[in-house]
Amino acid sequence: MSQPRLIVRDILLAIIICGSCFETGDSRANQSSRRRSFLMPCHPQFVAGEALCGKYEVFEDRAARSGRKIGLNIVVLRALNPKSAADPVFWLHGGPGAPATQTVPAANGGFLELLRKDRDLVFVDQRGTGDSNGLQCDLGDNPNDLASFFGPLFPSDKVRSCREQLEKRANLKLYTTPIAMDDLDEVRSALGYEKINVVAASYGTIAALVYLRQHGDRVRSVFLAGVANTNIRQPLPFAPAAQHAMSLLIEDCAADHTCNNAFPKLKEEFAAVLAKFDQGPVTAKLINPSTKQTEAVQITRTNFVEHLRLLLYTTTFARFVPLIIHRAFQDDFLPFESLAVGYNPGSLLARGMYMTVTCSESVPFITEPDIKEQTTATFVGPDRIRSHLQACKAWPQADIPRSYVLPVQSRVPVLMISGELDGSTPPWLGVEAMAHLSNARQVKIRYYGHQLDSPCVWKILADFVTAGTAEKIDTSCVENIRRPAFATELPKQFLLNGS
Repeated sequence: MSQPRLIVRDILLAIIICGSCFETGDSRANQSSRRRSFLMPCHPQFVAGEALCGKYEVFEDRAARSGRKIGLNIVVLRALNPKSAADPVFWLHGGPGAPATQTVPAANGGFLELLRKDRDLVFVDQRGTGDSNGLQCDLGDNPNDLASFFGPLFPSDKVRSCREQLEKRANLKLYTTPIAMDDLDEVRSALGYEKINVVAASYGTIAALVYLRQHGDRVRSVFLAGVANTNIRQPLPFAPAAQHAMSLLIEDCAADHTCNNAFPKLKEEFAAVLAKFDQGPVTAKLINPSTKQTEAVQITRTNFVEHLRLLLYTTTFARFVPLIIHRAFQDDFLPFESLAVGYNPGSLLARGMYMTVTCSESVPFITEPDIKEQTTATFVGPDRIRSHLQACKAWPQADIPRSYVLPVQSRVPVLMISGELDGSTPPWLGVEAMAHLSNARQVKIRYYGHQLDSPCVWKILADFVTAGTAEKIDTSCVENIRRPAFATELPKQFLLNGS
């Protein structure tokens, strides 16, 4: 469920606000004085107005309250209205492994802009991400190493090297979501906020639900986009989610005049492309992004379908999938390579944090019957899960109780946005989460994916946070959201040979 920098561009809870909900000048000054010890004025790129930046230290081992400390990287964008609301918006990013501060530019012309008028926006890099002792390493995410980039997923030598490298400066068992959400609440308190509004996407929706479970009395409202839940057991739902998105893509292509004319046998060609891998990896002539030289590269089936799965996250990139399939059917894998390199979420994630979260909070709860049930009759198949499970055998596992995967229960107002075309977190995950949230509403959007790039959705988000309830929010604009036009050729910016 990766959510990298592209979230900013493409994808990149019943209290009604009243006069008493706004700060007076004195209360805002008091908050500023409480922040002054660890935050200083700053000027984030592309963002105007007053901002504060700094580090807040927490113990890596919160239970022991001793030993190594982590400086949590924080950016606070002050509300533009001097008489701002007392409850800020905290943004929780995706991944796992993407830093929250990566999304700061979304406050300027993006999905967070409307919220900043009356509320502070707070970005805290979760422990293990960004500048909060970021646990970065390479798990085959470098496209300049084509053999690794298109080879087996989670190569054992790279997993082992990553662990050995990171253990020199981190106890990898201590970078879980529950611990991080306790960090977040400590930051909330240190900043002087009594209650907060949480806005989250992708993995951030899991983190938001965990925060709601552990500190629900501090939450005014929760907005979730691309909804997962604590029982997601990543990567278990990836296969059925991708199959659902692919089936709809083939259906929509057939109904689209341009797409159907260009790719009239898309379903049959896709089956034929997958059959190319029946005898093992396919050797293709690819272009090294750094040298621009042609190389013969072996692409594994698991790797091929994994990159297709990632492209199906958003309608922005799914529009290229029919073209990729058609050209691969003709034994031309360059369009596939171009999009795999152009949309490469793993390279922007803190892979160490990603491994700790998934290997501790998801993988231990996956059973063999689960794998069979979720992967049968899907193009992704079981190998993506098995590769992940194998990698986790070499990774330290945190102590996560069996109760962690139980549904989060709350009466706080929650509004969910679920795209029917989401190849990562399909609507049924939101339905499961909503069943135990007594004050929740889910908005399903037929032609939307794992993204936050619609002004319609931005307004729904702003209206919800302003009202503090989802009951009367007008969501009718989602009916006008459509897929972008299917591509019949690659845009120049994706061409690896520059022509």
